[in-house]
Amino acid sequence: MGYGCISRDGITRYFRRAHRRKALRSANAPRCVRRACRRKATVDLNTYIVGRNAFYQSLPAQYVQNKRLEDQANLLEAYEKDPATFLNRYKGNERGFLFDAVIDAKNMVRVGTFADGGKWVSDPQSLKAGAVVYSFGAGTEISFDTESAGLFGCEVHCFDPTPSVERAFANCRPGQPVGKGRFWYHAVGLGPVSLDPEKADDLVLEDRKCQVKHLSELAAELGHAHVDIVKIDIEGGEMAALTEILSSGILARLAVKQLLVEFHLWDDEHWSSFVHIISLLRQQGYLIFRKEFNPLDTRCAEFCFLGPG
Repeated sequence: MGYGCISRDGITRYFRRAHRRKALRSANAPRCVRRACRRKATVDLNTYIVGRNAFYQSLPAQYVQNKRLEDQANLLEAYEKDPATFLNRYKGNERGFLFDAVIDAKNMVRVGTFADGGKWVSDPQSLKAGAVVYSFGAGTEISFDTESAGLFGCEVHCFDPTPSVERAFANCRPGQPVGKGRFWYHAVGLGPVSLDPEKADDLVLEDRKCQVKHLSELAAELGHAHVDIVKIDIEGGEMAALTEILSSGILARLAVKQLLVEFHLWDDEHWSSFVHIISLLRQQGYLIFRKEFNPLDTRCAEFCFLGPG
């Protein structure tokens, strides 16, 4: 609030002080009233500061990080005890703010554009040459993919079955060199797209039915026993795909270290799936190290997770 702005509380405090001053000036005011007004007018903030100092001095090491972990654990415990009550308690934009970073990542770098499309990565300089990155959902904004390859020497596999995107990559060669690394494009999406078995593969984009595969299938076909980073930005499809990924245990088998997901909290169903996924990720050792809202739609936010190890 600027100096020229006065809040309702400020106005109330002003008139209370004015009333006390008037009472003190009044010769007819009882002595006890004048004495009480004088006592209220004196505040010893140093006593408060001394008390706060004692409190902060007594805190154990890693207090801030442990407190963040504890606060999120309490939220998830409340969810697990009574999911319906927990989910109904939070509405609108409050849902996106509820879960925040709980650990501090090392040397965070934004890889790619500073607009929608770039992603925060923990310590990409430490990635070994040929580190494997899976990028699901690219559209035509592939700055994250090209920088991961070009600047940090990664083997980047980009997956997006959208027909117009497939046409845009028509002249891209498998394993095409990009700076220090290499790039592959695959015209396949991440599945399932629904937890209903009859609709699990029903992905229709631009009036065409598109192919989808599970993360485990793609890793097996590409011959990858280890994937360093998995990025998922698939416009709401992340809920079903991540539920299957977490139930299958594939993150642990591939030793995925970083998981970068844009969650789309468009409605109550997405909100319910989101909290369930956050709970499952935490159980498997994946903790949030960064969150960033989509400037075009604050119901969508990027969540970055560090895995165990």
